Amino acid sequence: MSDQPTTIDYARLDALPELAAQADSLIEEAFAYQKNFKFSVDFAPLTSPRNHHNRHVLVDTASQRVLAHVGLSPRNFVWDGEVIPVALLGGIAVAPGLRGQGLFQLLFERVLAQAQSQCAFFLLWSDKHELYEKWDFHLAGKQWCYRAAPAKESLAPATKLEALPRDERERLAAIYRTSINRRYFSPLRDETDWDELCRITSADLHLFKEGYAFRNKGMDLTDVFHDLAHAEGIEALLPALYGHGQIWAPENLPVADDIYVDLQQVGLWKPNHHPMALRKLSHLLGLEVNFRDGRFCVDRDGLLIKLRAEELLAELFNYGNHGLRKEAIPIYIGGLDSI
Repeated sequence: MSDQPTTIDYARLDALPELAAQADSLIEEAFAYQKNFKFSVDFAPLTSPRNHHNRHVLVDTASQRVLAHVGLSPRNFVWDGEVIPVALLGGIAVAPGLRGQGLFQLLFERVLAQAQSQCAFFLLWSDKHELYEKWDFHLAGKQWCYRAAPAKESLAPATKLEALPRDERERLAAIYRTSINRRYFSPLRDETDWDELCRITSADLHLFKEGYAFRNKGMDLTDVFHDLAHAEGIEALLPALYGHGQIWAPENLPVADDIYVDLQQVGLWKPNHHPMALRKLSHLLGLEVNFRDGRFCVDRDGLLIKLRAEELLAELFNYGNHGLRKEAIPIYIGGLDSI
């Protein structure tokens, strides 16, 4: 019997929720998931039934087999008092026997087109940089990885976010708002978001008097501290975490000579050119941004500057050649939010 589909149809999982488990299995197969990990746990906000309308699939109508999947998680980020909508993309997978036949492009472009009016940026995480450049996704943003020799003292026992009483979870949410949202271009988290994050039971939570740190989450974040917040700034947490795992942080902080520091990119970003998106990009840049002839255009002191997508991203988040911002916007996306 041939594995080739007879008729392919597009659907969302809110219309076919019975295919959600099959879609999860397809993703786990595509990413060679180990048996002790579950995609639906590690990326619970994406796979939540309340997000099924943002999970897009191609289906063999004869066999009801899921052939491809692209998930989207719409999130509101904040910078300098302005809410910036960002579409996070993840769970991108095609059935192994059907790769190279155009299914990915068919589904991916449909998802991008449908979300065009809803976000200022698309964001995904992948090491296939050249593949996604075709759709104007480019590396942008900076994060630093801190490593130290194994610590002699052990950390206090970890807990799970879901184990915290409501008032303690609200304390963490308040620390996140004051220390992360006010300092970085970062996702907002309302009560529903925190409830969804509780379902990521593969992440361990370490509590401190005025802060917290999450360690572990699936295969990619084993022994990594990836979601940190502290009332006095992330730098106040680092000494307690050194030697207990890698630490991912959004700033290049002064450290001792025996601490190894590695610069990493945050993810692959695609700036949008919908009119709503241009207003948000203008807020981030501090100059009016327009879009003409396939370029983002900025008028600075009477000089028209035309920017490709990657150049605009560099002006915002890295080290742009035109110096349109005095400083790069610092990005913070904790590992619980990444998909």
